[in-house]
Amino acid sequence: MRSSLTPVGLITLAAAFGAGCLDPLPYKLDTSLPREPQMEVSPAALDFGEPLEGAALEAPLTLRNAGQLDLEIELSLAVGDQFKAGPPKLSIGSDDLRVITVRLSATTPGPALDTLILATNDPERPLVEIPLQAMVLPAE
Repeated sequence: MRSSLTPVGLITLAAAFGAGCLDPLPYKLDTSLPREPQMEVSPAALDFGEPLEGAALEAPLTLRNAGQLDLEIELSLAVGDQFKAGPPKLSIGSDDLRVITVRLSATTPGPALDTLILATNDPERPLVEIPLQAMVLPAE
């Protein structure tokens, strides 16, 4: 059987199949998160202040994936002398977060400077650099 309806979009569908074909689908598409992984870091820099020589300090760094796909991260340090961070590789699921610990072993008096480098699969932020600093005071 051939339809004599002229194609005019949704009106044609409604005429051919009834008004019920225009009802909303029984499921919803979540568009609140971006499809790709999306890296968020807090804080943007870490300052350990003025510890005494020989001190060992720790500071938290929060990494969040605000996207829908898993965020893959590889951590490294530009210098790696007095600062440490880990684990070296991690994965963060959709709309989840992970807190890592950055450690300072204040072994030498004077400025302690480094950069924590985060290589990610976030297309908008494939490389994130977190400045790390402290002014290590001589032990008395």
